[in-house]
Amino acid sequence: MKAAPARLHIGPIAFTLQGAASVSPIRYPSWPYDAFLRPPPGVQPARELLVDVSAPGRPAPSRPPEYAAGRNWACWREGDARVLAAGWQNRAAARFLCRVDRRLRRAELFVDGDPSDAPLRYPLDQVLSWGLLARCGGALLHAAGVERAGVGRALAGRSGAGKSTLSGLCAGEGWQVLNDDRVMVYPDAAGWRVAGTPWHGSGRFAGNRSVPLAALHLLQQDRRDVAERLTANDARLALLEVASVPWFDEEWSQGALNAIAALTGDVPVFRLRFTRSPGAIRALESAA
Repeated sequence: MKAAPARLHIGPIAFTLQGAASVSPIRYPSWPYDAFLRPPPGVQPARELLVDVSAPGRPAPSRPPEYAAGRNWACWREGDARVLAAGWQNRAAARFLCRVDRRLRRAELFVDGDPSDAPLRYPLDQVLSWGLLARCGGALLHAAGVERAGVGRALAGRSGAGKSTLSGLCAGEGWQVLNDDRVMVYPDAAGWRVAGTPWHGSGRFAGNRSVPLAALHLLQQDRRDVAERLTANDARLALLEVASVPWFDEEWSQGALNAIAALTGDVPVFRLRFTRSPGAIRALESAA
């Protein structure tokens, strides 16, 4: 017997988390995850991962990981499955250990702690989203997402590029901010969309919305405000610096690369040189 499941909806993907009868109902009481317990308006999940949650935790594999993101998280391959662990170093049991099948249909999540308290969270939810997005033709970008009149723009850049700064300027001019650090871009039957995620930046913008994507802007702080359109080839190369490409898995990484190629063929990409002034918004609006 299973406890009542919880569902996280992020852009075109969904995680259904269910615990054993001994596990209390899974909850996400804190901001920003509570906003993602419902699907974005007008969006049906394109991919869904069923996650069985239990305790106690389990130790990470004793052999060196295939890939480790510093001390943040690591992954191993076990046959056709992937093992992901967070909080795994110098611990008898990993804080979170997830075993997911290659097809990304079902996963087991072992929690060293209370398994009902937001068990799937950063960074493992973000890592799993890379694989799920690869299967729906999308990608995760280091980008802010802003919306005006139901149309979205992605403002891409690495840390320090000005994503939160420009998001704040947009908010001051009446735009809706989906997120100021990580957004999902993905295609549907009508074209490309941009969706907010729970993984916000210093501006703490994290909205659960998905809107049509009109343009993508690569940010560069400057002494002037101007948007310069890039060729599709230049845009593809530039996006490799801001896209999450999971190189440790060939299928996942190829899916992300295919998404970048399709995106830059369908959506205009601009180099947005901007100042920390409302003039940046005029440059953003001039690029269509």
